[in-house]
Amino acid sequence: MSISPMNKMQWLIRRELWEHKGMLLWTPALIGIVMTVLGALMTIGTITKAKMRTALTINGDEVSWNAIFNTRSFGSRRMEIIDAVANNYIVTAAPLFLALGFLVFFYCLSALHDDRRDRSVLFWKSLPISDAQTVLSKVAIALLVAPLIVAAAASLTSLALVLILGGVLAANGIYVFAELLASPGLYLGPLGVFGLLPVYFLWALPTVGWLLMVSSWARSKVFLWAVGVPLLLLVLTVWAGKLTQTESDLGWIQMNVIGRALLGTIPGGWYLFEPALLQQLHASKNINVFGNSWSSLSLPAAWLGAAAGAALIYAAIRLRRWREEG
Repeated sequence: MSISPMNKMQWLIRRELWEHKGMLLWTPALIGIVMTVLGALMTIGTITKAKMRTALTINGDEVSWNAIFNTRSFGSRRMEIIDAVANNYIVTAAPLFLALGFLVFFYCLSALHDDRRDRSVLFWKSLPISDAQTVLSKVAIALLVAPLIVAAAASLTSLALVLILGGVLAANGIYVFAELLASPGLYLGPLGVFGLLPVYFLWALPTVGWLLMVSSWARSKVFLWAVGVPLLLLVLTVWAGKLTQTESDLGWIQMNVIGRALLGTIPGGWYLFEPALLQQLHASKNINVFGNSWSSLSLPAAWLGAAAGAALIYAAIRLRRWREEG
């Protein structure tokens, strides 16, 4: 009985999840749990220690939590603060997004090297599975599955933190749940995170391609090859720029070629590679990270990097076959 390519891909992805469940599943879950516990303790401790006296200082005057949320004079500010919390609470999950960059980076480094090191590659090559399917399943884990898992963990963690804040305030006689649950931002925040996954896919593709190619090629010291070569090129370009007084001309290469080989797996990395995006974000009256991030796909650098990443993935497929056959 023949197995369709789609079913093969599903089983390969399941295999990756099973073999790397500690990294891909339990690490985001553990980080989310620790963040939730620490956030709860910090919220309870801060409000209890202040005894509901001082929440913030305006023009030298101390303003209490009760004054902000309950008095008529702060009625408009109450809704302003609630909307700000609802629209930005997803930012509290920043440690999880940062962890995603490291998880994808080190997963790709070991993805094709480990099965050659323990010789399990011989078993997998005996199955009716092509090198392309194997490599593409690892690309899917790095650019689709892992970001989905982290995005889900980040959404649940940030939602738990904002609900804990509302619960602590309610225990002290300040009730904000009705307005909070009625705010559209509470629901649009997680949707915005999931909506940015295609942007992350394209900007992270060069780094994933580079790491998979090194993982497929290097016989040992994979980390040294993957990181050392770009850093050596960085040093050489800096030296050449100072020697020829063309630092500004080489700056684009340093950031968009060398930098993207190492930093593309960090969510929001497009702001590092294209500083103009960050300037546009700050210049906007209404900060819209979602729209601003999607506008990065109109830049040639995004698609040139994606094409380079696809070429590197193709090279990883060819190298995987050549390493064993040669």
